[in-house]
Amino acid sequence: MKRPDALSALIASHHGRVPPRTGSLIVTVFGALVLPAGEALRLSDLQEWLAALEIDPGLVRTALSRLVQDGTLQRERDGKAAFYRLSPHAVADFESAGDLIFGRRLPQPTGELELLVIEDSGRRAALRAELGEQGFVPLAANLLIRPFWAGRMAADSTGCLALALQANANLARRARELWPLDALAMGYRAVIGHAEAVRAGIFTPEDARLARLMLVHEFRRIVLRDPFLPAALLPEDWPGRVARQAFDAALQHISG
Repeated sequence: MKRPDALSALIASHHGRVPPRTGSLIVTVFGALVLPAGEALRLSDLQEWLAALEIDPGLVRTALSRLVQDGTLQRERDGKAAFYRLSPHAVADFESAGDLIFGRRLPQPTGELELLVIEDSGRRAALRAELGEQGFVPLAANLLIRPFWAGRMAADSTGCLALALQANANLARRARELWPLDALAMGYRAVIGHAEAVRAGIFTPEDARLARLMLVHEFRRIVLRDPFLPAALLPEDWPGRVARQAFDAALQHISG
């Protein structure tokens, strides 16, 4: 049976990136397919699914080894069969990402931003790196900023002076410099196109599972990089909300 055009387009989108990251796609498998079921995944099943997406089994084994080495996955054996499951420490991160991808718990910008002034100049580079992992971006050599979300845990500001800043027109003019809004908007628009094609398609159960995986992967790549800025800092035609609505509708369509 001919593969649905929407699924072919999603597969082509993955392979069109340089390089196509097999490890990232496997992470999506565990977030979109395995984690909700709470099960380990047999290596042969994973290779079969990804072979249908035109991914060589050797690339799958290499990517799995790296994910085991970095502590994301655990390898288990039952006789000759190999199984993989999320490591205990990775489960919380995957659940948090899933809340964002599937809309269970979304950031709620308040209109304010957190501004940190680095006072400990001897640790400037280390602090910039540590705070970057918490969503801060550099505004100047000793200034870091991130949007404030309702309920968001305050940053560890040891060595910094913490201030609050209201979103304003001056900051809005710099938003594209500080955050990758153009690239994110392009990604969201691509998701909208893929989601609309999926909603118009007819899928076998197997193709529906693969389409769900690839659509979640496309959306995950974008939404996990979204800083969720207050509306005052976003372009008027920001496609984030439309992309989420299209994504949700497409998932509902292929979930039956």
